[in-house]
Order: sequence, then C-alpha cells, then structure tokens
Amino acid sequence: MKKLSYLFLSILVAIVAACGVTPDVQPTPVDNSLPAATGSLDVTFTDPALNANPSVVAANADNINVSLLIKKTPTGGKPRILRVFVETQANYRAKNATPLFEIKLKNKDEQTQTIDYTVSPSSGKVYIHFDVYDNTSTDANSTSANVTRKTLVVNISSEAQIASWPGITLGAQTNALGSRVTSATGDVYKVCDLDSNIKYVDITYASVGSPLKSTLMSNPARSTSFGLSTAAGASTDCAGSYTGGGSATYFVAAPSSVDFATVNDAALAALTIPSTNQSIVVEKDKVYAFSNGRGKKGLVKITDIVVGTAGSITFDIKVQK
Repeated sequence: MKKLSYLFLSILVAIVAACGVTPDVQPTPVDNSLPAATGSLDVTFTDPALNANPSVVAANADNINVSLLIKKTPTGGKPRILRVFVETQANYRAKNATPLFEIKLKNKDEQTQTIDYTVSPSSGKVYIHFDVYDNTSTDANSTSANVTRKTLVVNISSEAQIASWPGITLGAQTNALGSRVTSATGDVYKVCDLDSNIKYVDITYASVGSPLKSTLMSNPARSTSFGLSTAAGASTDCAGSYTGGGSATYFVAAPSSVDFATVNDAALAALTIPSTNQSIVVEKDKVYAFSNGRGKKGLVKITDIVVGTAGSITFDIKVQK
C-alpha cells in the first residue's frame, strides 16, 4: 500500500511540474483601515478651501499649519481631546499607533485649535488625520470611541511653497474685530482662543501714539512697548484670561525690488529683516516685510486703513510655509 501511495504522489508531482503550475502563496492579511469615525461633533477647517478640497502642496521641511473649528452638537458630548495621526498610506493607521500630537481641548462648546506639522518625506503623499474625541471617549484605539475625523492630504513637492491670505482685517483696541492673526493659516483669533494658540500669533494691530498711528506689532510688543492690556475684556466669556506672551515678530519696510504679486519662497528667504523692530507704522498701499518666531519670512500689503482706536486695517499676506 505504501508503494502505491508513493507512486501516486510521484505521478502528481510530475504532472504539476510538467504543467508549470506552482501552488498559490497567500499574502499575509494587512489591516489597512482606519478606526471608524462615528462621533457627532462638528469639526471643520477654518480655511473654506480645505473643506471643499482637503489637500495642500508642500515640500520637505515645509510647515503645514491648519486650524480646526470644533463645535459641540445637540447629539454629541463636549470636545475633549484632539489627536493627530500622520501616515503615508491612504485610509490606514497602524494598530495601536501613537499620535504625533495629543491636545487636551477646553471645556467649551466651540473652539479653534491650530496644529503645526513639519513635512519629513521628500516625495509622495502624507495623510494627516485629525481625530477629535468627545467627553465620552478617551481610548484612541477603542472600536467604540466617539471620534469625529478630518483628514488632510499633503502632496509633496520638490520646491518650497508659500501661503497666501488675502483680505485679512484686524480691529484696533476698541473695535469688536480680532486684533491678532497667524500668518501661517490666516486665522484671526477670537480672544478666548488666544491662550491655546498664542505661539502661532505673529502679527497684531493697534492704533497708538500721539497723534494716533496705525501700527503692526508683535504680540509681546503690545504690552512691553505700548502698555496695551494683556487680559481679555469683561464682555467676553473668558474675561481676565491672559492674552499676552508669544514670540517676537520683526518688521521692516519691504525693498522696492520685491514684487508682492509674484514673490516666491526664494525671494522671501532672501529678505533681510534685522531682529530689532517688533513694530512698524504702516500706510495704505505700502508693503512691509516680517520675520516671525518660527523662522518664516513674509510680506504684508496694506489695502485699507480706518484710523483710530475703533478703526481697523486690511491687508494681504504672503509667507513661507
């Protein structure tokens, strides 16, 4: 009987070899899916263009700065934790992945949070997942976690990029408009969002001096150079919270050789901006250069000024990513 079995096996091997057939090798299953996003928070990008098309172009070592507007909804808990995961594959997260950032959110129904990511790959795509958990969920890897997700696709370029923000309007001291902006995202922060985002603020506005002069300044210079308040006003829901601090931004009149309309990263990088003046008096239709605390250089073009402590200023920004 053994001889017959061996004979049958030999014949089977010979037939397979003759036909050139090899057994299929089954690949090891790979979990290339994201945990389900079943939360009911209202999470959007503050940049409307990103909500319509959530993708950007950036180069290796460029900074990706985006802001999320996070709101409680009638059917969801309050925002509690923001976790940021970065992957190089679409619709994927490694099992038990550690977030790049984890930010404890305020106990508020509505808030803005800015995130900063430095691009490390030199080609391909990067997928940034912004996972916001409400106050019923804390486990990032739980299959039942109530998470609301936004995903941003970064298309990696070989050339360094710049960001452009037209029509930024800031209010002076007694104007209800916000007086502080981050050039990285173009966000004008509400006063109650300043404490968690102050490191991103690089351009502020006030009408100071005698006679009053329209002045761009760094956030620290508001108090150290001009004696302006560093506390939120009594009319806000965060009255008394600290609005000072942040990093220095330096300003200078832009050279006439720089064309605001066509400026690129190389032209911005070549600007000479001494680390001396954290404020500058500005005029309509003039262009000014700045260098912020993140080492990025940029330009502002003043398009309108309403003079006075209740007035405002409007300008366009171009800045290195």
